[in-house]
Amino acid sequence: MHTLEPELQETTTLPWHKTLWQQMLRRLQQDRLPHALLLCGRQGMGKSLFAKKISQTLLCEQPSSGGQICGQCKPCHLLRADTHPDLFQVSPAEIGKQITVAQIRNLIQFCSMTTHYGHYKIVTINPAEAMNRNAANSLLKLLEEPPAKTLIMLVSHQPMTLLATIRSRCQRLDFSRPDRKLVETWLQSRSNKRKDELRLLLNITAQAPLAALALAETDGMAKRQTLFDNLINLPTNDPVHIAETWSKMDAAQVLQWMLSWTMDIIRYASTAQTQYLVNHDYQESLQGLARQLNLHGLFDLLELIQSAYQLVIGNANIKPQGLFESIAIAWLELRRSQ
Repeated sequence: MHTLEPELQETTTLPWHKTLWQQMLRRLQQDRLPHALLLCGRQGMGKSLFAKKISQTLLCEQPSSGGQICGQCKPCHLLRADTHPDLFQVSPAEIGKQITVAQIRNLIQFCSMTTHYGHYKIVTINPAEAMNRNAANSLLKLLEEPPAKTLIMLVSHQPMTLLATIRSRCQRLDFSRPDRKLVETWLQSRSNKRKDELRLLLNITAQAPLAALALAETDGMAKRQTLFDNLINLPTNDPVHIAETWSKMDAAQVLQWMLSWTMDIIRYASTAQTQYLVNHDYQESLQGLARQLNLHGLFDLLELIQSAYQLVIGNANIKPQGLFESIAIAWLELRRSQ
């Protein structure tokens, strides 16, 4: 499972989190904190950082009225060293693997113990959709009978893939699209990119600020360019060889980019308007493909890519190369039939 939420040494709340953070503080001050939270939103919105801030505030011995930790007490030192005994974090053992039932059983055992410092016991599961079916069913039993003074936080990029019974037992926090100007100002303070470059980064990450920052700071845009060139030049290449190249990249990210380009082609083919396009840096190429390709075939291709994406995010053990071969062959056939 890839991440688009880079590690940030934040001492204050991210600008687009402030409303949700104020809501959480009010609940805490009124002693109305729920036993389980579901933090939902696309990758790159900072949900993991928000969960971390909640954990720190609840475990600090002397947090400020605004939720800032003191940084001096023993729990704060333990949090900094990632050794606080009242905090239990669950993630896949390896990138691309599932969260197992054994991990959830360890979590349940942790929740049955008394706290070391008399505050909360806190659990984070990230990403929650990585739980396999047995793990999810095991967690459901805990959510049905939650221990006192325990907070369970599920961080999810794909909440609809979770069991409905799990979703219904959690209070949902939605990290929706932030104010664009606010985000652009924040990105400008973090990156030396031009304004037009930052706007493109936000467009192709669906307005997720940390995902945009990750692309700005890594070779993500170069990989995106390579992938786009592969698609454009596919009629002159072996689709199986190209699929093998794609399988060495982050499968979910590759499929997200493919979905975005295919939808842009369909948008222009349907409307002949450029203002609806997301990938403005590829505008001319996408317009050319929209004029050439069969619209019905494009919708078939879109459905194939969407199905592959759901398989990749829903099954951490799936091998993506076979999916990529099917997409490459379908794309090639669509190009040849133009």
